[in-house]
Amino acid sequence: MPLATSDQETPLPSARPLGGLLDLFLFILLAVVLNIGVQLVAVAAHVAVVHQQQPGIPLPQLEQQLREGLQHNAFFLVPVQLAWQVLLLLSLYLILRRIRGVPFWSSLAFRALPAGRLGFGFLLGFLLAPLIQGANLLVPPPEPLMLERLFTTKAASLLILGAAVLVAPFIEELVFRGYIYTLLERLWGGLPAVLISGILFGAIHFVQLWPGWFQMILICVVGIVFSAVRARAGSTLASVAVHFGYNLALALFFLLSPTFRSLPP
Repeated sequence: MPLATSDQETPLPSARPLGGLLDLFLFILLAVVLNIGVQLVAVAAHVAVVHQQQPGIPLPQLEQQLREGLQHNAFFLVPVQLAWQVLLLLSLYLILRRIRGVPFWSSLAFRALPAGRLGFGFLLGFLLAPLIQGANLLVPPPEPLMLERLFTTKAASLLILGAAVLVAPFIEELVFRGYIYTLLERLWGGLPAVLISGILFGAIHFVQLWPGWFQMILICVVGIVFSAVRARAGSTLASVAVHFGYNLALALFFLLSPTFRSLPP
């Protein structure tokens, strides 16, 4: 994976090569369309397989039953989420390389940083997690969050946490702090870029956190912190380190909790 080693060698492109607000709007629209499309294809494929196994059930009835069950099935939702993220990252690569004609990694400010700064970012994320978890206890959601309903077994929990720790920090940071933040920073400056990219990051998690409105606010705060780290360090790799530390801490807290130990295999 190529990393830029200095601003002089691989300067950030101006806002114009990365695009303007229209390009950002179209990218967000593309993300929504891809998300819906991947879900529809996955549900249709699952329904077709089950219908072959149980041909006696009318197709509309079977589809309704499966949709309700799949909403809380981590072994369906996590692969669908991963497929969407990979397609979104591939789309971003094609936009930058084929349409915009700019280098991918340096355009997203994915620059190498000293090990000490990466370690500090990781520690910052690791310490941020208990603060957010503590704040969550102040205003608990009115009912279990959509995300919490997926932790039905130890295997499902490990799948969710594995994706959150190993995949999400890399792909989400390239999209939100690499592309969205960089584009907005060149157009409007650092502070608006930090706030908007952080809130957009939080917004993609709203479905998972429904109906916890306070939890939705907190995830936006987390997104703003990630963006502030990106702004301070000048490298998306810094926010990847913070995001990784944050998600790893949350995963460890859950794995060590009585809730996880009480789950069936």
